[in-house]
Amino acid sequence: MSTRDKALHLAKGYEIQLNNSDADKRKTGSLYAVVDLDALPVDDTKWFHVRVTVRDKRITVQINDKQVVDYIEPVDVKRPPERAGRVLDSSGGGIALQAHDPKSVFYFKDIRVRRLE
Repeated sequence: MSTRDKALHLAKGYEIQLNNSDADKRKTGSLYAVVDLDALPVDDTKWFHVRVTVRDKRITVQINDKQVVDYIEPVDVKRPPERAGRVLDSSGGGIALQAHDPKSVFYFKDIRVRRLE
């Protein structure tokens, strides 16, 4: 990763993978490097719906209303040094939309974010 890429990369929080390339084992819907999906959950040539819910220490991911990830972050979770910030933080974090690489193309529409009670 270049210095520029490192400066733009979110170092805090989790990443939901958007990538269906054959070369990458982490497919769309994966909780990147935590809960990795090795099978394509959708036909990525068509529109699909992604819902990510974070409530307390629980992260769920649904693709087209089918739950593909249900993860509860353990107390005192430890990550490798290069992913040390990849934990939930009650003070908040960023939301980023990303295509995996220059050969991946994703379009986004109807993005909604809301605080849960």
